[in-house]
Amino acid sequence: MFEGFTQDTISFFAALQVNNNKPFFEENMHIFEQAVRKPLYDLVDALAPVVLKIDPQLDIRPARTVSRIHRDLRFGKNKTPYREYMWAGFRRVGESREETCGFYFDLSATSANWGCGYYHMNTDTMQHFRKMLVKEPKRVQKIINNPKFKATFQLMGDSYVRQYQPPEGMPPELGDLYRRKAVYAEHHVMNMDELFTPELAGRIAEDFNTLEPFYTFLRAC
Repeated sequence: MFEGFTQDTISFFAALQVNNNKPFFEENMHIFEQAVRKPLYDLVDALAPVVLKIDPQLDIRPARTVSRIHRDLRFGKNKTPYREYMWAGFRRVGESREETCGFYFDLSATSANWGCGYYHMNTDTMQHFRKMLVKEPKRVQKIINNPKFKATFQLMGDSYVRQYQPPEGMPPELGDLYRRKAVYAEHHVMNMDELFTPELAGRIAEDFNTLEPFYTFLRAC
């Protein structure tokens, strides 16, 4: 049962930022297990019913949904052994994290976020996404202009500077989406104390329900 994160969760990530090494991690493994991994697993279990209601194909297994804290040192310039944040990502089985459309929650010492969308779009998906914006503009406007959506989420994703200029006459909010390399809607936690209560799971579940039309549209792309 999800009971919320604790101050130990935040303290662990904060300490890891200045002690990102194996001796520190092994000495504090018990804190990681109880204050980080366990509540993340419990949160996944708590969110599973709403996630499956939205899309029965999404993977809800905590061991596959919650990220590893160990960094893959074969890739990237950062050679510290541990990530200083973790996430839970609900995606369909067989889809890569980099190109999937799914729901997520992430947490570090200084921030927490949740939302859904594409972290990265392949070329075919991007092209279809733009065609859908032209074909069904009213559907997209209804989704992103929904008062609850606008009050809760920010549309994110890097944009092209010169490529993919929107068609003449396209509404500005759709033109902004048209230029995106990828797109996702994200809620940023403003008060970290919100993480320390069992009610967090219900809040995220409610927001995932708000995101369902957005997710369904992106899945059609």
